[in-house]
Amino acid sequence: MALAKPKVAIVGAGIFGLSTAYYLAEDGYDITIFDQHAYDSNEGYKLNPCTTAASVDENKIFRASYGDEIYYQRLAYEARAIWKEWNDEMGPGKELFMESGMLRVQPSDELDELEKQTLANMTKEGLRDTQYILTNEEDVRRAERNGWAHKLLKFSIPESDGKRAFEAVLDSTAGYVYPSAGCAYLAEKLHKLGAKFIEGPEKGVFKSFRIEGEGESKRVIGITTADGKEHSADLVIMACGAASAMLVPDVSRVLEATAGSVVTVQLPPRDQVPEIWDKYSQENWPVIIGHDPDPTGKDVGSRSIYAFPRTDDGLIKIGYRVTKYTNFVKLPGFDRPISVPLRPGIDDTSLPMISVKGIKTFVSTFLPDLAALPISATRLCFYTDTVDNSWLIDYLPGYNDTLFMCTGGSGHGAKFTPILGKYVRDVVQKKPKTELTYHWRWRPELPLGNGLEEGPDGPRTLDKQERATPKDLERAGW
Repeated sequence: MALAKPKVAIVGAGIFGLSTAYYLAEDGYDITIFDQHAYDSNEGYKLNPCTTAASVDENKIFRASYGDEIYYQRLAYEARAIWKEWNDEMGPGKELFMESGMLRVQPSDELDELEKQTLANMTKEGLRDTQYILTNEEDVRRAERNGWAHKLLKFSIPESDGKRAFEAVLDSTAGYVYPSAGCAYLAEKLHKLGAKFIEGPEKGVFKSFRIEGEGESKRVIGITTADGKEHSADLVIMACGAASAMLVPDVSRVLEATAGSVVTVQLPPRDQVPEIWDKYSQENWPVIIGHDPDPTGKDVGSRSIYAFPRTDDGLIKIGYRVTKYTNFVKLPGFDRPISVPLRPGIDDTSLPMISVKGIKTFVSTFLPDLAALPISATRLCFYTDTVDNSWLIDYLPGYNDTLFMCTGGSGHGAKFTPILGKYVRDVVQKKPKTELTYHWRWRPELPLGNGLEEGPDGPRTLDKQERATPKDLERAGW
């Protein structure tokens, strides 16, 4: 007689929680998912003024460009195949993955080391023909033959003494996904598999662990929610995104909540500017990701500003992750301040002026048609950064394999929605670690990096930032 699968409580109904829940439920686990937001209401997975969660968003980049981290490249292409299967299941007009391509813009007229490593790994995997270098004549001819030449875009990059040349690579396998719709789709699949959802204020809010025993016999036997109810479980999986460190103090030194800046620009009605609607459609315009094109010519060091093709509603989203802002608070039970998401009710639309300036320069350079339009909406989107940008997916020591962490997306998790839970399940089931799951292990021995070493005295804290005013948002560019 087969043994019953463990009863699992998953705290967090975002990408990490849902993907994990789906693969465990497929394998017969008894799953209950908790979340503070009432995603099971008529509103579903939609942005609202109190949702800073990264999983709830209009669109996120799909890319497989990971430099020398070939394990993430391979995982991305595995996920891509399932996104396409989901597209077929959803049907025309309801796709969850858009193959717009992505133009990776360099800060100079030469490929940087990250790009060289990416192309080397693409070549190793037999995928070089999917990549098109802007100044490579053979690549340009191949792009013309394959219908991608119109997305090999050229721009005029400002510099202190005029204009400078730049290099770019078009990835025809990249594009973007719809994370909110993807979450809703997974939630629907989970309902059909018999998973239970407990969501909303009070009843879905994690309050504390239920712990049994002490010392070496200590175990987590469930959770208590804010309404006072106790929920038993054989295994508790914390998939809480940016709230992870504040809910599980043990991990507060190896990951932290950081905020990216997001703006959207609303195009005028289609009948007024049909050529603009056509230009920025996903059929004609790629995702663009590039460096902050600083007018002084100074390289900011990372490709961290990006823009999407327009949505069906005529919205164009631009994101800024050059600076990842922190929000340190002192919480009861912690010996030091930690960075946490903004509390519900706190304004999450007031962006730091440095982000707005960077976005304006980016728009003026790469999306000049939008420069005169107002910024229609702003948002701080909270991610969970780890010390090395690899996720934290492992049992937390000291609880006899009853407490499991599934978090640390570090701004690149959404693209893996369809496949992430498959590998989380392998870790839950203690299968031998692969190169991939080794990077996700509990790793407190790593030195602090990726900004976590700064702490509350660092320059990125939100309380140190000049905030943009409504007047600053009147124009999307300079």
